[in-house]
Amino acid sequence: MRKKILELFRKINNKFFFGKYKNIYKYINEESNFLEYFIKFMFIFIIISVFLYLLFNNVFYSIVVAFAITIFFINEIFLNNKKIAYESYILSQLTIYTSQVSLIVTYNNIYSSLKEVTKFLDYPVKNDLENVISKIDKGMTITEAFEEFNEKYNNRTITLFNQTLELFDEHDNSDAGTVLQIISEEMNMLKVKKDKFIKYKKEWRLNFYVVVVLCLVMPIILRLMISDIYINFMKSFGKFILIGIIIFNMIIIKKVESIYSDQTIGEGGYR
Repeated sequence: MRKKILELFRKINNKFFFGKYKNIYKYINEESNFLEYFIKFMFIFIIISVFLYLLFNNVFYSIVVAFAITIFFINEIFLNNKKIAYESYILSQLTIYTSQVSLIVTYNNIYSSLKEVTKFLDYPVKNDLENVISKIDKGMTITEAFEEFNEKYNNRTITLFNQTLELFDEHDNSDAGTVLQIISEEMNMLKVKKDKFIKYKKEWRLNFYVVVVLCLVMPIILRLMISDIYINFMKSFGKFILIGIIIFNMIIIKKVESIYSDQTIGEGGYR
């Protein structure tokens, strides 16, 4: 029985609380700890609680609803933003990787070009490329050395680029720079399209949140203008209507965040 309860708490933690927070931070290669999570959680919780007290005029309802909204905000908005920003950064690093290799390879062999390009990269792509070079030093083929790299970044253009490296390394073709540059330009175009796509979605998302905020601010305006009527209304069934409005908004926000997080433009992984 005790094990089942602990397992239940573990699942809840991984889905809604610090477990999920830690997993996302691990994914984006950032350090996290419970104290940092707790401080962020409480800061957001206090702000939302004060705002909701102005709406409900009731401490109990304010605390309960604020707790639910805080969990929702951290999981669906805050962590979503962190993940998307990280994936955009990774795409930038991969674009630098392809463009620099395609330039350096015109006056260097493939192996030397890979070593040279690490100077232009940052963590984690730099570390992963250094790991690839280490595998080549141990006798692996370029294709074998890049298997883990390609699997991690899961981008068809990057996989094609890395497979082409071995082809030219084996045959020592003078057209290597030209062919790799064509693939690199495709990666650059993907980055440009992705940036425009994200900018459009950010503007669309911002406009949506402006409407949501205005919707939630309206009850406070009503309270300031007709305080007695508003308080009496909230003492009856008004609080249930307000909770219904908040739940409806959370459902819509979840859908909006789901659309915003889908950054697909014809690629897999870090696209």
